Amino acid sequence: MKTIKVTELEKKVLEALANEMYAEWCFSDAGLEEVQSETKLPVNILRGVAGSLVKKGLLDIDDREDEGYKNNPNMHIWYLRGAAEGLVEHWVEESDGELEKTILEA
Repeated sequence: MKTIKVTELEKKVLEALANEMYAEWCFSDAGLEEVQSETKLPVNILRGVAGSLVKKGLLDIDDREDEGYKNNPNMHIWYLRGAAEGLVEHWVEESDGELEKTILEA
């Protein structure tokens, strides 16, 4: 089991995103709207937290530039990366030991 030290806001955002992961490992169609809906954080705060998580290697944001959504953050897709993938319990269970469960510590 891995433990990741994050801020309270980062924990809130990562947990909200992990709750949106309903399909197979590494699949996502969640983004700003879904995370904002669950966390109730103002969009400007949410974007700042997302930027911090990207720098830490725990989040990737696909701006879908090739689909014409580059300047529309509501259409971006957020992906858990690195140890943050271990926050999704069914991914850990389905990974046959490849993915280690992760705990967040704020």
